Amino acid sequence: MTRPARAAVALALGAALLATPPLARAYSPEVNYALHCQGCHLADGRATPGLVPPLDGTLGRMMRLRAGRAYVVRLPNVAATHLDDADTAALVTWVVRRFAGGELPEDFVPFTPQEVAAGRRAPLVDVEGARRALLEQLDGQALE
Repeated sequence: MTRPARAAVALALGAALLATPPLARAYSPEVNYALHCQGCHLADGRATPGLVPPLDGTLGRMMRLRAGRAYVVRLPNVAATHLDDADTAALVTWVVRRFAGGELPEDFVPFTPQEVAAGRRAPLVDVEGARRALLEQLDGQALE
């Protein structure tokens, strides 16, 4: 095989590898958090200034609203994860319970694969705007 032919084959193989999403393996939600979320949210769920807000403080309150649940599964990195819908639902439920358990409504129910699938069909474009609108809605409820 000539050098240009080898280069073309290598380029084609490289492009194919880049175009194929990696297969996500089924791990526990805690391990999936470490693999898929901890890079930005850190091990303890703290904020990464200018990138992501902390997971405590408002996440549990958001679970009081249907729009809050939808917001979480529509976040770009949640909607685009390579985990399947069931593993993503388990991961999001674990995150909410782990980092916002004290703020959750008593009737909190785990996320479902169907909620995740719906969120993936309509990922958020304006994350900050959606978060701001949710917080305003929650603040309005507190005043009522």
